[in-house]
Amino acid sequence: MNRNVIIISTKHNAATSQLLQQLKAQRIPIRKLTFQKEQLTFEMDYHHLRALRRIRKRYQLKLKIRYKAPHKILQRNGVTLVGVLLLVIIPFVLAQFIWQVQTEAETIELEDTMDNYLKNEMELELPVYKGKFYSDNELRQQLMEQFRQFSWVHIMKQGGKVTISPQLAPKETPKMDRILNQHLIASNSGVITHFDIERGIRKVVPNMTVYKGDTLVSGVLMRDDEVFVVGAQGEVFADYWLETTFSIPKTIHMQVLDEVGWHVQVNWKQLGKSVEQLSIKPLKELITREPYRVFHEQTETISEQDIEKVILPLLHEKMIRSLPLKSTIKSEKLLHVYADDDTVKGKVLYLVNENIATPHPIHQGE
Repeated sequence: MNRNVIIISTKHNAATSQLLQQLKAQRIPIRKLTFQKEQLTFEMDYHHLRALRRIRKRYQLKLKIRYKAPHKILQRNGVTLVGVLLLVIIPFVLAQFIWQVQTEAETIELEDTMDNYLKNEMELELPVYKGKFYSDNELRQQLMEQFRQFSWVHIMKQGGKVTISPQLAPKETPKMDRILNQHLIASNSGVITHFDIERGIRKVVPNMTVYKGDTLVSGVLMRDDEVFVVGAQGEVFADYWLETTFSIPKTIHMQVLDEVGWHVQVNWKQLGKSVEQLSIKPLKELITREPYRVFHEQTETISEQDIEKVILPLLHEKMIRSLPLKSTIKSEKLLHVYADDDTVKGKVLYLVNENIATPHPIHQGE
């Protein structure tokens, strides 16, 4: 911005004529005086602004003051030239270094092991010049020699960041013979809904009520007075009611998140160290960021009316996590709830659909 020249705009009236007369009387030069309908516009030097404001207060005029913008974004001067050179040179220099090496493995433990190996055994210190960094073949060979479980190591480079992603070799699991001498019996009472049977003979049908210990799928096939042991494997799903009780404090103390952000700090001492040591390593700690969170304490009192809106969804989530993977909760009923001085208690009835088939060995004579 050109801060030596300012542009003044105001409405044209009797007071503006007196303003111009006072400027002339105080020998304050003005330029480019123009009249456009009811608006008066002129230019003047910035160092006369204080005197202009004194005159404006005397006549109670409203003025719009702005700096005169240059016609070109980049001016032909030394500052512009240095700025353009820095914009080109600094990114080019920084792009010649590796600033971050990140590992992406299937488990956090494996990532930590790889990070420790790169730092301690391979003595990898960052930042490092790309010309002195390991080639892809050298890095891959050392990692695969150290970690025998790797079948391949993917190395991706993007700017100053290197991402190492190992691929684990498939585990060879010995083939285990299926247990054929077994039935599938009911581990719980319920109403049969559907099957997922691999082998065996069904002894029940959908919508049939079974009780704990009943045979669901038989592993014995009878044909023409001959007995064949084929075994039973699979899943049998049934609906059953599950009753649970709960007891929670009537008053709950919680922390509510108000704000999340980062504290950014510039350590100018690292810039001085970089100049003294003629190295860019100290610049790695030039800017530090630390996350912060702001909470406030909040107390909520739970009433009987809040059970269905607040407590039941939490109990539902807790119950579904305690059941096997393929289980579902079809419905839930709040049987009763009551509150005493400091506790809310109640019972909930869940309609659960679950695999109730469990293996049972076939005994001789069956």
